[in-house]
Amino acid sequence: MKELKRATYDLHRVMAEGATVGSSLTARISSALQDYRFTDALVLLFEMHARRIPPKLGALQRWVRECDATSREDGTPGDPDALRCLDMMLRIAGVTAGSESVTERNEAIVSRKAIWKAREDVEGEIKIWELIQKKQLFDPSHYSSPKEPLFRSVHHLPGHLRRPPNLYASTVYGSSPSAISLTPEERRRRLPSKKDVPGVPGAFLVLDVFTPEECLQIVQAAVNIGFERDEAAAGSAKLKTSILAHNFLWLADKPFLENFYSRLLPFVPATALVSTDGNGGGKVRGINARFRVYRYNEKQVYRPHIDGAWPAAGLDPVTGEYLHDSSPPSDPLWSRYTLLVYLNSDIPNDTGCTTFFLPSKEIGVLEATAVKPIQGAVLCFPHGDTHGSLLHEGSAVGANGGKLVIRTDLLYEAKGFGAFKPPMGVGVAQGGNAVDGLGS
Repeated sequence: MKELKRATYDLHRVMAEGATVGSSLTARISSALQDYRFTDALVLLFEMHARRIPPKLGALQRWVRECDATSREDGTPGDPDALRCLDMMLRIAGVTAGSESVTERNEAIVSRKAIWKAREDVEGEIKIWELIQKKQLFDPSHYSSPKEPLFRSVHHLPGHLRRPPNLYASTVYGSSPSAISLTPEERRRRLPSKKDVPGVPGAFLVLDVFTPEECLQIVQAAVNIGFERDEAAAGSAKLKTSILAHNFLWLADKPFLENFYSRLLPFVPATALVSTDGNGGGKVRGINARFRVYRYNEKQVYRPHIDGAWPAAGLDPVTGEYLHDSSPPSDPLWSRYTLLVYLNSDIPNDTGCTTFFLPSKEIGVLEATAVKPIQGAVLCFPHGDTHGSLLHEGSAVGANGGKLVIRTDLLYEAKGFGAFKPPMGVGVAQGGNAVDGLGS
């Protein structure tokens, strides 16, 4: 399909001559990327870079998505022309150039650092994927069936009503306060600690936020209820190379959220980043209750993307209705940091990493930093604005492997967003599958 679009470009050009639509640089770049005319897009992007015209976040996210530069199953780079476009997009957005300390260069397009692992395996980690493969996840030695349901459906959306339309429905499950038994602080083997991701501005990992036992309970709950499939029903999303993970949507209960927030709070920025136009700066206020628990099987990958912001999901205190945005108009909250909670470490051969891409010192070359998942750790990095948001990929999982991860968000006061709303293009409508809001 991509080759067909490229081959019909001459006809497209003739039909577009004299048209007023697409006259702006932004629109012309979007049109070129949609038709996979990466050389044309690169020329236009370079012009935008030379004129120092910053793109809006929504445009940047669309461009990145249209590039569809997913790495191959063996970890080698995707389409080189698409990657060159990504490099120029990041330079236009003002992303800080990385270092020059690299260990591998592939086709002069991507320079890869050695995989970053914050620490070696430690005592007490639970090999959750191995338990799943051996069908021992619910072994009586580490699982007892609850006497009453601990999760209930709080929202259901048929696939055709999702945005974009999906082949599968989406269900959000709310947890009761006793759904996940939290480990008392005095019984924890290790307390949380922070490590910055080398060479990736704004990204850091907080170790030991959750205990292995807590991670196991979360996975048991997700498997017990069941993971849902995610596949676009129509549109350009069907042409993309991502093999989407199965997911379990969880609206976390208040005690769990408060405990999570108290463990993470000492390590996160007290205020949101302030953009070049003065947006941001609000105080940190909590964690989004809407958790997306993902299961990545062998070869599953999420293409390079930039996360969008999310409002604070919750339940209406009077009706119990699920609300995509539960914060009151007088005190709006929006996310500004992605939180990825790694639930297992037993992923084969250094695969299944979260890989960040930054422009290198050399134009046309991206620098890739892969972060190895560590059980119970939380990877944090900024999103929600053109400046500072990080391009990243959920890289492919190796043979017979699996990765289990939660995606949620750190919430901040929506200070500096005009009428308390983020800029256009930030976030998604209720019920969407969040093509701009996912991350792993």
